[in-house]
Amino acid sequence: MLRQDLLHHLRMMRRKPGFTLVAVLSLALGIAANTTIFSILSGTLLDPVRLDEPDRVVYLSTFELDDPEQENWVAVPEYKDWKEQARSFEIMGAMFGSTQGRILGAANDGAPAELLSAFALERDLLDVWRIRPLLGRLFTADEDRVGEPASVALISHRFWLRRFEGDPNVLGQTLVLDGSPATVIGVMPQGLSETLLRPEMDLWIPWSLAPSMVVSASRFNHVYARLKPGVTIAQAQAEMDALAAQRAQAFPDTNAGWGVRVQSLQDFFFGDLREPLLLLQGAVALVLLIACANVAVLLLAAATSRQTEVALRNAIGASRTRIVRQMLTESLLLASLGGVLGLLLAWIGVRVFVAVSPAWFPGLERIAIDGGVLGFTVAIVAATSVMFGLVPALSSSRPDLSGLLNETPRGSSGGGARKRLRLALVTGQTALALILLIGAGLLINSFLRLEDNPLGGDPEGVLSFRLSFSQDEGIAFTGRQFEGVGLWSTNPVVPRTLERVLERLESVPGVESVTGSYNLPFGGALSIPFRREGQAAATQGERDANFAANYVSTTPGYFDLLRVPILRGRDFTDRDRGGSQYVAIVNEAMARQYWPGEDPLGRSLTLEHVPDEPPRMIVGVVGDMLLNRFEQSSAPVVYVPYFQQTPLWQGPSAQFIRGGMFFLLRSAGDPINLVPSVRSAVAEVDPNRPLTAVQTLEQFLGDQLEETRLFTALLGIFGAIAVVLAAVGLYGVIAYTVAERGKEIGIRIALGAAAPSILKLVMRQALAIIGIGLGVGLVGAFALTRLLSSVLWGVTPTDPVTFVAVTAMLVAVALLACVVPTVRALAVDPAATLRNN
Repeated sequence: MLRQDLLHHLRMMRRKPGFTLVAVLSLALGIAANTTIFSILSGTLLDPVRLDEPDRVVYLSTFELDDPEQENWVAVPEYKDWKEQARSFEIMGAMFGSTQGRILGAANDGAPAELLSAFALERDLLDVWRIRPLLGRLFTADEDRVGEPASVALISHRFWLRRFEGDPNVLGQTLVLDGSPATVIGVMPQGLSETLLRPEMDLWIPWSLAPSMVVSASRFNHVYARLKPGVTIAQAQAEMDALAAQRAQAFPDTNAGWGVRVQSLQDFFFGDLREPLLLLQGAVALVLLIACANVAVLLLAAATSRQTEVALRNAIGASRTRIVRQMLTESLLLASLGGVLGLLLAWIGVRVFVAVSPAWFPGLERIAIDGGVLGFTVAIVAATSVMFGLVPALSSSRPDLSGLLNETPRGSSGGGARKRLRLALVTGQTALALILLIGAGLLINSFLRLEDNPLGGDPEGVLSFRLSFSQDEGIAFTGRQFEGVGLWSTNPVVPRTLERVLERLESVPGVESVTGSYNLPFGGALSIPFRREGQAAATQGERDANFAANYVSTTPGYFDLLRVPILRGRDFTDRDRGGSQYVAIVNEAMARQYWPGEDPLGRSLTLEHVPDEPPRMIVGVVGDMLLNRFEQSSAPVVYVPYFQQTPLWQGPSAQFIRGGMFFLLRSAGDPINLVPSVRSAVAEVDPNRPLTAVQTLEQFLGDQLEETRLFTALLGIFGAIAVVLAAVGLYGVIAYTVAERGKEIGIRIALGAAAPSILKLVMRQALAIIGIGLGVGLVGAFALTRLLSSVLWGVTPTDPVTFVAVTAMLVAVALLACVVPTVRALAVDPAATLRNN
C-alpha cells in the first residue's frame, strides 16, 4: 500500500514540476539552515570535551562579587590554599594564563629564528587532563623549580614534524630557548588543540615561577581540577564559596569582595557562544516554520483541485484514515526530498562557515555533519512532514460528496474554512518574516555603527609588528622587595636594541614615519591608579577607590603617525629618558574628568602601578583616541615615554610589563609591501629577533569585528531566506485566488468593470494579509528583539529607524510578489470566460 502511494505521488509530482520544485526548495532551505546551525551547536555546546571523563574536569576562576559576570584568573597563593584545603577534588593543576613566547634562535643549518608559542604548566595539570605523551615522558615534580628557566620541554606533534621531520630520535635533543638550553623529553599526541580547544602550541614547559610570582596577589593562572567520583559541581561550588570567604577574612587587602566560580569545561570553553548560537537556532526555527507554512499553503491549494478524486475514493469505500495516510505519504515524500537537498546545502554551509570563521573560534575542528547531526536532520524531516502535511490532510479528507459529485470541478471553491486556513498561514509567514528581518536589521544597523565609529586616529596605511624579549634578557632581578613582591629593573640590552631598530627602520624605502608603543593602538590598555599633585598616597587596600587611567607607553612621533592632534603642549622627545624629568601626556577625556575647567599643563601626577615612581609633569594634552572599536566614548588615557617607564611586577591588579615593543610604520602605499624590507632591516640589527604579529592596523581593527560580522551575516542570510519564502507564499495565495475567481473577474470585465476596480478586488485580500501580518509581526518583534540587547551596539532593541525601514522593505517585497497575479487578473479575457461558462 505504501509502495502504491509513493508511486502515485511521484507520478503527480512529475505532472506538476512547478509545485514540486517550490515545495522541495522551501523545505530544503529551512532544513539546511537548521542543520547548519545545529552542527555548530553540536560541535560546541553539545559535544563533550574530548578528555577522559570530561564531566569530572572543571575550571576554577575568580570574580568580583560586585561584578559577577566578570571572570578573572587565579593568584598563586589562592591556588596553593585551594590545593591544600579543598576536599571535592581528586587533583588540581595550574597553568600560566597567557601563551608565552619563546625565541628559538637561528639554527646552524640556516633555519631562521622564530617565536614559538608555549604553555607553562604544572605537572599535576597533565594528570588532571590525563594526557600522556606520544613519545618520551612528562615533567617530574622537581622540574617545576621556582626562579629557574625551563630546562626541559615537551614539543607538539606539529612542531615535531615541522622542525624535526618526525625523527623518532628527537628525545634528548636540545633547543636553545631565549638563550637557555632546554632538553626535549617528550612529543605530545596529535590533535591536542582539538582536545583542549586551544590554539596549537609548539611547546609545553614547566611552571617555573619567579619568586615574586609565588607570593604575588596578581591573578595570572588558569586552574583546572578533577572532581572526586560522586562529587557534583554544585557541591564543589559550595566548598569553594566557603574557602573564598575564609580568604576574604584572612587577607582583606587582596581577597575581600572576591568569589570563586566552578564551571564545567563546556561552560568555560563555549559559554560566550551560548547566547548568539541559541539566537541563531531560534532564527532558523522561524525559517523552518515559514517553509512549512509555505508547503502547507501549496498542499491546501492542491487539495482543492483534488476534491473530486477524494470524494470518489470516499464513495467507493476508502476510509478517512486511508486518505489521510495517503496524503501524509505525499508530505513525507516532499520532506524527504527537501531533507536530502537540505543536507547537501547544509554540508556546503558548514564547510563555508568553517572556512570563513576566525581561527580563534572555539571548537572549529569539531564542527561537521556527523552522526548526531544526521539524526537531527532525520528528526526534522519527520517533524516537518507532519507539521505541513497533517492539517491539509485532515482538511481534505472530508469533502462534501453530494456537492462534488453533482457539480463540475470549476464550481469548487474549496470551502470557507480552507480559505481561512490558507490566509492564516500566509499571514503567519509574513509576521514571522518581519520578526526575523527586524532582528537581522538591528544587528546590521549595530554592525554598521561599529564600523563607522570614529576612532580618533588614522589607521590607514600603517604597518605594525612586535619584537619580543624574553624574561631573562628583558629584566634583571634587583633583590629589592615591596609588600613581599620582587622588583624588576630593565636590562639595558633591551632599550639599546629597540632604539637601533627604530633608527634602522627610518631609512627603509617607502617608510614615511616610525614610532613604537608597548600597546598596539586600538588594542586596549591596562588601567592603573594614579594620584594628582598634592594628593596623599593611597594604601594598597585603598587603591581601587583612587583615580584611574589607561596606561600607554610610546616613543616620540606616536601622535603624529596616528594623526592624533596635540591640542596643548608638546610631544615626547628623545630627551625624555630615565635620567631626566619624568613626564606624561594626557588625553582630552582625562583632562576633562580630572581637571575640569583647569589647564593640566605643568601639573603633576604620580602613577601608583609601581612603588617609588617619581611624579610626572604633564607636558601635553592630545585629542581622544579610542582604545578599541567597541568604546562609545574615549576613556581617560595617560601616555608616558617608552624609555622612561618602570616595568615592575607589583600588587594585586597590575601586570608585569615584559620587554618588547610594537613598531608602527606609516607608508604612502600599501604597507604590506614594506614587510620584506622591514625583516631585512631588523635582521641587520639582531638576526635572532623574529618579527611577530605582522599586520596592518586596518587588518587588526577588522579582526575585532570578526565575531560580530559572522553572526550578523548569518542572521541576515536567514532573514533574506524568510522574506523570499514569505513572498512565495503570498504570491501563491494571490495567484490561486485569481485563478479561483477567474469566472467572477471575467464577468465583471464583461459588464464594464474598469481596471482600478479589478485591481482593488485583487489587492484587497493581499493588503489584508500584509496588514494583519505586519501588525502581529511588530508586536512579536517588540517582545522578542529584547533578547538581542546584549549583542547590540549603539542601537536599542526597539530602534524606530530599523523598525520603519525593515517594515517598509517587507511591504515592498510583498507588494512585488502580488504584481504577477494582479497582471493576470487584469488580462482575463471576458469572452473566453463567458464561452466556458
